[in-house]
Amino acid sequence: MPASPNAASARVSGRVVVLLSGTAGREDVLSHLSGRRDLVLRSYRSAADSRTPIESVDVVLHVADVNSPIAHEVAALREQTTAPIVLALLGQREGLVDEALEQSLSDILILPQPADTIAFSLRKAARERQGGQAKASRVIMVSSTKGGTGKTSIAVNLAVGLAGTRLRTLLIDLDVQFGDVGIVLGLDRPAKTLHDLIAVADDLDTEKLRGYVVRHESGLSILPAPLRPEEGEAIDATRIAGILQTARGMYDAIVVDTAPLFDGPMLTALDRSDQLLLVSTPDVPSMKNIRLALQTLELLGFPVERIALVANRSGMSGGASASEMADTIGKEIRFVLPEDPTVPKSVNSGIPAVLLDPRARFSRGINDIVDALVGRTVEQPVATRRLRIPGVSR
Repeated sequence: MPASPNAASARVSGRVVVLLSGTAGREDVLSHLSGRRDLVLRSYRSAADSRTPIESVDVVLHVADVNSPIAHEVAALREQTTAPIVLALLGQREGLVDEALEQSLSDILILPQPADTIAFSLRKAARERQGGQAKASRVIMVSSTKGGTGKTSIAVNLAVGLAGTRLRTLLIDLDVQFGDVGIVLGLDRPAKTLHDLIAVADDLDTEKLRGYVVRHESGLSILPAPLRPEEGEAIDATRIAGILQTARGMYDAIVVDTAPLFDGPMLTALDRSDQLLLVSTPDVPSMKNIRLALQTLELLGFPVERIALVANRSGMSGGASASEMADTIGKEIRFVLPEDPTVPKSVNSGIPAVLLDPRARFSRGINDIVDALVGRTVEQPVATRRLRIPGVSR
């Protein structure tokens, strides 16, 4: 929805357009701030209130009491606007800081507060948004069409690396029958898995999802794969779509590890992915399968600009070079990860390589991917050189 003329004039004059939401105490806060010239106040009741141009606001001030379902209310607001949210709470609430971090709230105010204090918080949140500090959640899928390419190690280390940049990061293991994310992270039979969440996923909200993620010491949140293959059969596309939609309101980055095939869970996540990292190793079967995967993705209509090829185990004995891989597959290699003995050591110890040895070549390669994904660097693609695959047409 385009900004209204009033909103545009407010921005020109330096005034901040504030959407005031919530129930109990909202009118008192509105009255408290009504005399300020630096704020343009709009009262918001629900999505059905079409008189309020919610997309044109700079910041949301959500008023709640200690018993309010804050996570549910914040999720409803995020369905209507991308503006930063400042929470004004009528009293103290246990676990409020953790809850605020998970909900990506810009600030928390315990009422009552002076009008200047509230206005300062609102203007600060609005300025941070205008400076580009507020970022939309991104879903990053790590996939391959052949087992043994190291995609799970890449997904795990990428997720840990993203969490290390202070992004709220969720790792979902969608290899629902034989997922190994838990093993690579050293999780000894996690108490809760994706199967457990699916079993209670009716009317899924952020509170319910928060109760089923497993915490890692790196700060990463994880939804491990089911412990038994037969449990994966109960995980359908509708439930996965609901989980991804709910997680977008809670996390800055969502990394999805998939099975090495185009199954239902993979296709559901693919449809909701902002970036696909397609992993190949420098052997003929892997390159042949990636070439076929690219053809399948084209038939599915997946945007080619969202696909980045990852050459894993580069430099392994007898393997093709990265440039040969690029020519053989028919697409530029975006990232190169070297053959590194740190990787099997990390898998066997249950400690991600980026934590086990941050200076290892593989760890540095993962950090390059993290930097590119968060916009710190832009790597140049690898040039091509011909290497023919018998039986695969160009």
